Amino acid sequence: MERQLLKIGGTLYADSQAIICRFTSPLVVLSTSLYNGGYLTADAVFNHRLSFFVNSEQDLPGGSMANYLRIVAEGYGLNRERATGLLTSARMNCRGYSMRTHNETIIEVVATAGVDGNAVCAGDPACYAEHNGEYLPVGGTINIIALTNINLPPGTMAKALISITEAKTAVLQELAVLSPFTRNQATGTGGIILACNPASTVVCGDAGTQSKLGELFCRAVKDAVSQSLAKECNLELQRQGCMSG
Repeated sequence: MERQLLKIGGTLYADSQAIICRFTSPLVVLSTSLYNGGYLTADAVFNHRLSFFVNSEQDLPGGSMANYLRIVAEGYGLNRERATGLLTSARMNCRGYSMRTHNETIIEVVATAGVDGNAVCAGDPACYAEHNGEYLPVGGTINIIALTNINLPPGTMAKALISITEAKTAVLQELAVLSPFTRNQATGTGGIILACNPASTVVCGDAGTQSKLGELFCRAVKDAVSQSLAKECNLELQRQGCMSG
């Protein structure tokens, strides 16, 4: 398993099936996952590759996506109550990593990205419908783990997720990625995990795209997602040309 020290405090571990970020001390996390999603005090977060095909969520070990991710967490020795994770079919060795700093602030982003068959534009016809908690797991996806060493209030974390999403969409726009369903400009898929340090004395209240913190998040996200798309899908700016009306 590969290892990389995290500047925010902790270690990134990666193998063919998962990227795991274990923290030196517990961090506050905002996760879009079905497994321990929302706000959580976490010792670790992860991104896992589903390497086998299933027809529905019920075919996953554990019978649901949340249960399956819990099984994955336990398999890697994580505390299942203090971890959260994302699911994808993108390859872990095609991940992108980027770091940005300003004064005491450190931002680190790890991303996996696949858009070959599932890039969508907001408002496209749905790929699946949830009914009584049942739906098909999605493939590919752009999954983002964003980490910072500073303290962010809950509202600031929520705003940071918007900035991160806008940055992801900007990459797809720059690369002229289209939805295979409607041929509209793709805006993105996938999930986000954001972690901050509640013990830090440095507190930021704004993570919007016009703020310095927002800029750091967006630049790191764009870099990491671009790296991963180049490795996973052979998508690079110089290969894509430009979009014109």
